[in-house]
Amino acid sequence: MIKEPMPLSENSPGRMPGMVPGVRAGGFLFLSAVRGRDPATDGMSEDPLEQARQALRNLEEILAASGATLEHVVKVTLYLHDLEKRQPFHRAWMEFFPENPPARIAVGVADANAAPGGKAHYALDVIALAPEAQ
Repeated sequence: MIKEPMPLSENSPGRMPGMVPGVRAGGFLFLSAVRGRDPATDGMSEDPLEQARQALRNLEEILAASGATLEHVVKVTLYLHDLEKRQPFHRAWMEFFPENPPARIAVGVADANAAPGGKAHYALDVIALAPEAQ
């Protein structure tokens, strides 16, 4: 198989039909649209810092379902609805990646995906090394 869908962690937010948390292909994991939705409440905090922390916790959960960790992450594209929210995201980023962080770029967009659930300050696209299949 050229690509295969990544499993969904029971501790990460659900996805709408037809959406997967990412795919495994060519020795990499490609994740898309990782947001700060709390899987316990299915809501998003209004606080940008907490929403950033939740997005990064969700990233950890999605990676863990495929046997990966934050150490496997090599590139993150951060989409922001409001570029003023870069500082809270960077603060959370430094909590999760205090040393040897992956490459990252921030891109301002008209909407970081208001639906489903609304209020997303951030959306992450991530490329990570895929751990060896066991």
